Amino acid sequence: MAIKEKKRGLGLEMKSFKGKDDRGYLVFRTSSGAFHVFLEVEAKEAARECGGPIRGNTRKMWEGLWAKP
Repeated sequence: MAIKEKKRGLGLEMKSFKGKDDRGYLVFRTSSGAFHVFLEVEAKEAARECGGPIRGNTRKMWEGLWAKP
């Protein structure tokens, strides 16, 4: 049986773009050619929206969220 060699590299590219609306966009391109776009927001605001603790700095807020199952 012939052994099929795996693809090399991650197959995931990432770039950031600034839109006409002055917002930042983070864009991922997969090895299959699909694009996924994320809007850049303030990290502390996003942590609050995701249910992070109101107190503390941004890192503490995200550490608390990240640890949740």
